[in-house]
Amino acid sequence: MTDAEQDGYPAVDSRNGFGPGRRTLLAAARVLAGGGSILLGLYLGSMNATAYEAEWNVSVFSGVLIVGGTTLIAQARQRPRASRAGWIAGAAVGAVGLLASIVTPVQETCCDAVWVVSLGLPLPWTTGHGDTWSQAVGEAWRGTWDPVSAIANAIFWAYAGMLVAVVIDLIRRAK
Repeated sequence: MTDAEQDGYPAVDSRNGFGPGRRTLLAAARVLAGGGSILLGLYLGSMNATAYEAEWNVSVFSGVLIVGGTTLIAQARQRPRASRAGWIAGAAVGAVGLLASIVTPVQETCCDAVWVVSLGLPLPWTTGHGDTWSQAVGEAWRGTWDPVSAIANAIFWAYAGMLVAVVIDLIRRAK
């Protein structure tokens, strides 16, 4: 039975666990998460734009939040069905990006005497200081970390993966 036929038969949907109430709740959750992402992205983007020195990573983070939130809201009305290629590409981008952001050091030096190494892209989630670069990286791994920035990085890479999946599906449907 196709999706169009199932939409006409609510009993078939409810037997499979996808009743109208569940679809409404999922759509509402998508709209709330998307709206919250858009508001957070606009807030962070405006705060970064008014800062004395705007940081590129905060701009990228807020841009992905805005586009990802808009995509979630746009997909709330329909049943998003990603193709296998979209799922694979989106999951690969999300997983590889998250792993790369965990181990990628963003280096800064101060006065050629102290190394400061921050881990995490786009937002650093831990920072270490040391006399040498390797000492600073070791301290960053052993030191305290910011759970909010770590969760924000995971959300960023999940949105990036979702956007890649949506773009691949749009390209495949256009062909």
